[in-house]
Amino acid sequence: MSLSRLPPELILIVGSYLSTSKELLNLMLVGPTFHNLVISQLYRMNVQADGGSALIWYARQGSEVGLRHMLAAGANVNLRGPDKQLYTPLMVAVSNKHIKIVQILLEHGVLPDATNIGSNRALVIATSCGSPIRIAQLLLEHGANANAIEGDKHGLLYEAIRSKQVHKVALLLKYGAEIRYLCNRKPVFLLYVAAAMNVTPNCLDLLTDAGILIDSQDDRSMTPLHIAANASSTRAVRRLLQLGADPNIRNTDVDGNGWSAIFYAAVPKRPKFNNKSIIKALVTYGAIVNCTCVDQSTPLHLVIAHGASHAARALVDCGADITARNAHGETVLHIAVLAGTEYNDLVPWLVELGADVNWTDGKKNETPIFYAVRGFFHPQSLEKVEQLIFYGANLYLKNLDGLTPLALAARLCYPGIIRVLLEQGVSTKARDIYGNSPLHNALELYYVNVKNVYHVVVLLIEHGADVNSRNDLGQTPFHVAAAKNWAISPLWEVVKALMIVGADPNATAVNGKSPRAMTPTGICASAQRIFLY
Repeated sequence: MSLSRLPPELILIVGSYLSTSKELLNLMLVGPTFHNLVISQLYRMNVQADGGSALIWYARQGSEVGLRHMLAAGANVNLRGPDKQLYTPLMVAVSNKHIKIVQILLEHGVLPDATNIGSNRALVIATSCGSPIRIAQLLLEHGANANAIEGDKHGLLYEAIRSKQVHKVALLLKYGAEIRYLCNRKPVFLLYVAAAMNVTPNCLDLLTDAGILIDSQDDRSMTPLHIAANASSTRAVRRLLQLGADPNIRNTDVDGNGWSAIFYAAVPKRPKFNNKSIIKALVTYGAIVNCTCVDQSTPLHLVIAHGASHAARALVDCGADITARNAHGETVLHIAVLAGTEYNDLVPWLVELGADVNWTDGKKNETPIFYAVRGFFHPQSLEKVEQLIFYGANLYLKNLDGLTPLALAARLCYPGIIRVLLEQGVSTKARDIYGNSPLHNALELYYVNVKNVYHVVVLLIEHGADVNSRNDLGQTPFHVAAAKNWAISPLWEVVKALMIVGADPNATAVNGKSPRAMTPTGICASAQRIFLY
C-alpha cells in the first residue's frame, strides 16, 4: 500500500513520530494531502523549538496565511530575530511595508515600542524609510510613542519634517509629538528645521498651528525667517512672510552681528544661490533694504564683498543706496575692488550707477584705487587698477600717511601696478608725511615681496626717481637699503643699481651717519661694509 493511500489518522500518527522539521518537510512533499495534514505540526514544532522563528520569515515575506498559522500555533509575537539587529516581527513587517501584517501583529498584542539593538522602534522605521502613512497610523493607534528617538538622534517629527512627509507631520502632531528637539543639549523649535529644509507651506502651517511663534528666536537670536533666508529656502521665506513674520527683526545675540533677514539672504549658506527672489519678497513685505548691521554695513556691502552680482542687482533694483558707508567709511565701490579676482564686472556696473571712483574712505582717506593696489596678491588686481584709471581715478591723491597710489604700490613692491601708474605719467618725486619718496618706500621692505625689489627700483629710476633725495631724517634711499640685514633680504643687486646711477655712499643723514655707518650687525655686516666702499 502506497503512502498516498494512508488514512489521515495514520498520516498524523506518522507525523507525530518525526522529531525534526526536515523530516516533517519531507513528509509534506509527498502530496497535497500530506501538506495540509502535517503543516500544523510543523508550525507547532517551530514554536516549541525556538518560539516561532518562522513568524519573522512570514512577516518579511508578507504572508498573511503563514503568519496567522504561526500565531494560532502559539508563536511568540515579540520574538527577536536571529540576526545581529534583533528585529521583532513587527519591525520586519514595517521595514518591508506590509500593512496587513503590521495590523495583524498589532491586533495580537505585539509591543509597538520594542527596540532593536540600535534602539530603533517600529515607528522610527516607519517614519524614516518612507513607509505608507497607514503603517504609522496603525502604530500610533496601538500606543506607539510619538516622541520615540532613534538612538541619540532627533525625534520622529524632526525626521518627518526633514524628509518632507507632510502627512506624517500632521499625524505625529495629532498624537502629541514634541514640537522641539535638542540641538547641542538646547531645545530648538522644529519650525527652524522646516524653514531650513524649504518644506511646503502646509508643513509650516502645521507647526505654527501647533503653537510655535512665527518670530521665536533661538539661542543665537535667529528667527525661522533668518534661517530660511540663509538657507535659500524661497518657498519657506514666502510662507513665513505671509504668516506675519517680521522681516526687520535683528540678531541681537551677544556674539551676533545685528543682521535682519535681508542680510542672511544677501550672504546665503550656499553661495550658488543668488536669492534674488528672496530679497525681493523680503522688501515687498517691508524689509528695510538700507538697514545696517553692527559695523554699519548694508546688505549691499555684504553682497558686493562676496561678489554676488545677481543679488547686488536685486538689492539696487529694490532701492539699495550705493553711496552708503560702513563704520570705516567704505562705500560699496571700495568693497567691490576688494571682492577678489572674479568679480571685475562689479566696478564698471557701480560706476555706471553713479559711484565716484574718487570717493575716499573714513579710515585712511583712501579712494578705491588704493584698495586695488592693496589687493596686489589677486591675479586680476591689475585689471581693477586699469578699470579705475579708465573711469578717472585721481592718481595724485594722498592718504593719511601721505602715500600716493604709486608710493603704496612701491611699498608693496608690485612692479605690474607700478608700471601701469608710471605709464600714466605719475611723478616719482611725491613725498609722504615723513618725506619718503616712492623709492624710499620700495626699500623699506614692509612686505615679504623681496624678489620684486630690484625690478621696482629699476622701474622707478628709469622714470626719474632721485637716488639722492632725502626724507625728513636726511636719509637717502641708499641709507634705507644699507640699514637692512642683507642675509635676510639680499639687496646686493639693488645697491649696485643705486650706485651705478650715482647714489652717494658718503651722504650723511641728520644723525650724521652715512649709509656705510648704518649697516646692521650680523653675519653679513662685514661683507655689506666692504660692498659699500
